[in-house]
Amino acid sequence: MKRRIVHNFVITFVTVFLLLGFGALNNCQPTSGTVFAKEQAVKVIKLHITGKHTRKFTVVTNSAGKATVSGRIQGDKRVFFKQYKGGYKKFSVRANKKGHFKKVIKLQKAVNKVAYAIDSNKVNKLIKKHPRKYVSKTIVHLTIKCSSASQASQKAASQASSLAKAASIASSKASSEAAESSSREAVISSSQAAARAAASSSAAAAQAAAQRSASQAASQRNAQANQAAANNTGEQEYVDANGNGLIKGSVDHIYHVPGSTYYNRTKNVVQWFKTVSDAVKAGYRAPLR
Repeated sequence: MKRRIVHNFVITFVTVFLLLGFGALNNCQPTSGTVFAKEQAVKVIKLHITGKHTRKFTVVTNSAGKATVSGRIQGDKRVFFKQYKGGYKKFSVRANKKGHFKKVIKLQKAVNKVAYAIDSNKVNKLIKKHPRKYVSKTIVHLTIKCSSASQASQKAASQASSLAKAASIASSKASSEAAESSSREAVISSSQAAARAAASSSAAAAQAAAQRSASQAASQRNAQANQAAANNTGEQEYVDANGNGLIKGSVDHIYHVPGSTYYNRTKNVVQWFKTVSDAVKAGYRAPLR
């Protein structure tokens, strides 16, 4: 009798334990309301660039280095551009009521190729907020290449800049050598004047008068050169061996012709001209002195 009671107790205990165990296991299972994060494509918004339905394409710039990107978007009002090659710019473009948009992108001189990821602004914000849940099906990869004409233009501009820099360095070197030579001549002249002064005071006075006369003549020639530069009607051309203009146009809208007072000092050159009339037409004026 006791054995049967013990046997029944053991069976009851095992049954209760198994029931409690299954209950605990059931509590570990996800409830019916639990949703695991899955990559769901955002399909409501459609994006077409320049009439293309492909996800990758290339545009070549014009001779000025500009490329026009246009297209149409449905389900959003803004198109998001994210640059990932040739720079890291981000910007958005607003579409009109019919969903059409257009953006002109200009390549920098130092870059010959850039790449953009173009997407819907709404999709971009949605993925940023839920990165594990959504993926974009609207994204378009655009590559913009610099045309050969634009590259040639950039190369010509670079060569012109190099020539101008070389000319400026040569001119500065020549001025330095001339100043050094003038300084040596002045020292020699001063020594001779001192020797002559020791011999005769009248000879020293005559030499001083001659030096003053030479200095006044040099000042007069410099003033005449500046006045001629100011009164130049634009008929004379100032060009180098390659035909590039040598007249400097500064940021202050003042032009300086070769040989004028401030020509070698002017470093912030904005524009180069061949004739004075070209500089005047562009809005530049002659220096006051």
